[in-house]
Amino acid sequence: MVQAVFIDYMGTTVDEHSPEMAEIVRRICKNSDVHDPRQVQQFILDDRRRYEADSYLDAYLTEDEIVDRLILDMGTQIGLKDDPAALRNLIRSHWVNASVYADARAFFERCPVPIYIITNNGLPYMEQALRSNDLGAAGVVSADTVRAYKPHRELFEEALRLSGRAPEDVVHIGDSYDTDVVGARTAGIRPVLLLRGKAPREGVECTDSLTQALDMLFR
Repeated sequence: MVQAVFIDYMGTTVDEHSPEMAEIVRRICKNSDVHDPRQVQQFILDDRRRYEADSYLDAYLTEDEIVDRLILDMGTQIGLKDDPAALRNLIRSHWVNASVYADARAFFERCPVPIYIITNNGLPYMEQALRSNDLGAAGVVSADTVRAYKPHRELFEEALRLSGRAPEDVVHIGDSYDTDVVGARTAGIRPVLLLRGKAPREGVECTDSLTQALDMLFR
């Protein structure tokens, strides 16, 4: 029986396609040598993932520090000429103001067991976002908490410690196979992959929505 739910934040609980992110991509396309929004988005994703993968314990970089490096990389690698402070502010606004999915709000309201958020987002921004969005999480484990990013097992083990549950008593829901599913499995936690219209992955339990996940977990 599921005694607690661990859940991802960006892309699972809130929509990562925010107006702020759209404006960031628009500015980069306008002010760099890359004018295809898809290429800009892929550059940001690949560069961020590379830094997060290398950022561990003594070599840990906060999300703010990673953003600074991303902006520098875009200047040297794709010729970005824009105001770094303006881009930083847009990114921080994105972290805080991304809209809660309707099914996520219903999930938080109806879930019969405590919910713990596991996120790569910086802890100060997460705390502000949860207050702004009025989401009642039982606890938050951020990359800042353990100085490591998903899929490192430390985040999931810290969530187990915080919740007081054993791995077999919890489930983790997230929209990324590489970070959420792989990370949960490293800690012996049952993963559920949230599809939101994407194709299912073989070998992992999938759900199309958080509404469906409620029925699947607690029927």
